[in-house]
Amino acid sequence: MSISIIVLKKIGGFSYEKTLHSVQQAAALANMYCLHLETLHWVDPISQEETEYLEGVLSEVSAEMLKANFKKGIHTRSCGFTIQKPTAESYDSFSWLVHEKDYFWALDLQYLEGDFAFAFQFLAQYFKLEENIHDYLWVDDTDWVYSADEMIWLSSQAYRPEWTYKKLTSG
Repeated sequence: MSISIIVLKKIGGFSYEKTLHSVQQAAALANMYCLHLETLHWVDPISQEETEYLEGVLSEVSAEMLKANFKKGIHTRSCGFTIQKPTAESYDSFSWLVHEKDYFWALDLQYLEGDFAFAFQFLAQYFKLEENIHDYLWVDDTDWVYSADEMIWLSSQAYRPEWTYKKLTSG
């Protein structure tokens, strides 16, 4: 199952640097490593507009151990992430889901290989950070989101693997 778990952030006041800092803080709080940060550029073939984005990896081990484990064929829990800045098309891109016009696809967790517990470990810490209290979590291809408050509540419960395909609430 290859799905993305997306954090929606407000366009107004968005900061690329603060978002990266939140990812790094949440990773540390979740006992993870934030590795292989790389700034990339993509040019839209139609509009020729250039977009900058950042890619990285969240891992349960350091970069050196990740490489060593890979060479030995040892599975290491990890996932990729992308942070992107809003574009002109972002303004109304998620109004169908959060009923507000200024949210966009800011942070994408990908290459999870079905290890949603690993992603949840990170997200539980991410949504507890004060700077992320207005963010939403969307699991790609669903028609609902989790608010920061809902994620904080969910993280206070025993882990439930169905959180990615069924909206879990306190009520």
